[in-house]
Amino acid sequence: MQHRRDIEGLRAIAVLIVVAYHAGFPGWSGGFIGVDVFFVLSGFLITSLLINERETDGRIALRSFYARRIRRLLPISSVVAITSVVAALAVLPSTTFSSLGTDVAAAAGFFVNIVFAARGTDYLAGDTDPSVLQHYWSLAVEEQFYVLWPGLIALLAAGAQRVRARIAPVIAVIVAGSFVASVVLSSSSPTWSYFGLHTRAFELGIGALLAAWWPSIDRLPPTVRVALGWGGLVGIGLSVPLAAWVTYFPGWVAAVPVLSTAAVIAGGDSTSHSVQLLLRRQPLQWIGERSYSLYLWHWPALVLVSGALERSLRFSETFGALALAIALAALGFRFIENPLRRSQRLISQPVLTYSFGVSLIAAMAIVGIGTSRYQPEASTGVVAQAPTLSAATTTTAITPTTSPSVAPAESSGDPVETTATPTTTLPPIVSNLDAQPLEAILNALDSAVLPDNVRPDIYSAVNDTSSLYDTDCHQFMTPTLADGCVFGDLSGEFTIGLIGDSHAAQWFAAINTMAIENEWRLIAHTQGGCPLLDVVTWNRGADAVFSHCATWRDAVIDNLQQEGAEVVIMSQHWGLLEASTREAVPASVWERDLPPFFERLRDAGIEPILMLDSPDPYEAVPACAVSHKNDLSSCEPGLLRNTERAVRNVALSIADEMSVGVIDPHVWLCVDVSPEDDSDTTRCPVVVGDILIYRDSHHLSNTFVEWFAPVLSAELVDWIRAQSDLS
Repeated sequence: MQHRRDIEGLRAIAVLIVVAYHAGFPGWSGGFIGVDVFFVLSGFLITSLLINERETDGRIALRSFYARRIRRLLPISSVVAITSVVAALAVLPSTTFSSLGTDVAAAAGFFVNIVFAARGTDYLAGDTDPSVLQHYWSLAVEEQFYVLWPGLIALLAAGAQRVRARIAPVIAVIVAGSFVASVVLSSSSPTWSYFGLHTRAFELGIGALLAAWWPSIDRLPPTVRVALGWGGLVGIGLSVPLAAWVTYFPGWVAAVPVLSTAAVIAGGDSTSHSVQLLLRRQPLQWIGERSYSLYLWHWPALVLVSGALERSLRFSETFGALALAIALAALGFRFIENPLRRSQRLISQPVLTYSFGVSLIAAMAIVGIGTSRYQPEASTGVVAQAPTLSAATTTTAITPTTSPSVAPAESSGDPVETTATPTTTLPPIVSNLDAQPLEAILNALDSAVLPDNVRPDIYSAVNDTSSLYDTDCHQFMTPTLADGCVFGDLSGEFTIGLIGDSHAAQWFAAINTMAIENEWRLIAHTQGGCPLLDVVTWNRGADAVFSHCATWRDAVIDNLQQEGAEVVIMSQHWGLLEASTREAVPASVWERDLPPFFERLRDAGIEPILMLDSPDPYEAVPACAVSHKNDLSSCEPGLLRNTERAVRNVALSIADEMSVGVIDPHVWLCVDVSPEDDSDTTRCPVVVGDILIYRDSHHLSNTFVEWFAPVLSAELVDWIRAQSDLS
């Protein structure tokens, strides 16, 4: 097949769209559709080569085909993967090494997309940074396609006089089946649909179908092909905001970039007015030739530079990371891709090519297995005692509120609200804002060494979650509400609720214990990355826009009302990222959305209690503890960040104005150690006795929450009992 400069230019556009998306450039939140463009191109080019070989030589030489794929794909992908892992060992937290090693080994075996799909349903994915090899999922999909497709084409074409007529109907059936699966499964199994070959096959298949029909397309009038080409290019551009708008992908929306790409290919490069006027431009040709290397390098560059700086990248730093990726792509193309792809020695000796490929796969697998088992030494020789809880501190109650009485109307019989003297006095609004730090926390200030008997284990701490994670009631990336989320005392006559994101789920053990001890039913609905506020968020761990949360949130409130919940404890991480900016949701949004949410709950007969966010360390505490095992103070949450402080102030102000109960974990877990002339020195220990307080960079460990449960009960039980007595 002759080289087509328009396809080279289309590759450049595809990779630039993906890079803009991953870099977080404004307006490119749907840029993941660049991968769909690549899929169509791959399906078209590979099928064209197979058909042309069958028509020219009378057979498809599978051994030669796979040798070409090995020379084209494996050398640079192996180098990027191994280099990325070595760099990650130097700059990323040691607690990520196990999963990173798994990713490398899975990438070596061409099934890393399956690993990511399974991890996406694990809920914890939304709470962690994405893998440095996250983008290898699309390469795995293509590799799976390459394993299956040539053999299928060769089988279908066996003995056929008209090869294209034989294979086209079968391809059409595959395309139809895969598209239906994409539409049906994208909402019920979003991560499996996003990463799976079964729902992406129609994209590759559209390219393959185009290749099978090419003689007919090639006979189309030039004006039609020109219109197809330019229209397709516009369609690809429109796909970016469209993909950002929908809740699930691929689904039906993926058909837009897929068909648009097919239209651009159909437009061809044979007329002077076709899309080649743009696509053949030298800058696009240069990028297109290096698009594979650039795709492989850009994501590790962004992740590793961010990891080295231990924070999100500023725009100037993002451009620096991308410049590094472009330089590495140019070097990779010059010294790895081209020399090995065109090596006459490898071309003339397929067995040598296969041996080379096996060696590359083995090297990746060995690096992956070694990385997954690598755990830096964390022993200090210190053994700590289990912490003890002193009696809960007392708090100052806020002034009681009253409920209005209702009198019958004189004529209509409808109730009307009056200003008569209140007949029912509600209990004081719960608040722990006047409480003191726990004595065990005060004692922990002097314990700067990581104990050898720390609970949970430092390398498995990330998995120390509440039992809610073992049910369907802590959800991830789904708008439908789980059924049967009743806990506590199942036969209790009074019902409370727990709602929010993973920062609500982290309190489940304490609240469930409280419900059981007091014979209350507990309705618990939480979803990773989903805010209580009416705002669309972007989740870094899932690398996705969470537009499904509004539907889920509505269903949560409806369910609480149906279950007769009278009190609901609610919490949300202050650091959830707004989709449009990928920055923490600002205080202005809390100020806009929190009052209506409180009102909505009260209209449903549910009294809210706002649990403010727990202290937020600057990095993953387990990894920091390994690196600073003799000085744990380096790992402590410090001053509130600007947005965090603003959010806290706004939330407290709104709660005060609306007489909503508030619990602030900082009051118990942090200590103001400021000298008299300095009010900005706060310490929040990360280990209390032998208990690790944080399981990652922003969640409390379940071990700590279970120990802490009596403190929360002492603050809430009397108030909730009073509510129960009024019901």
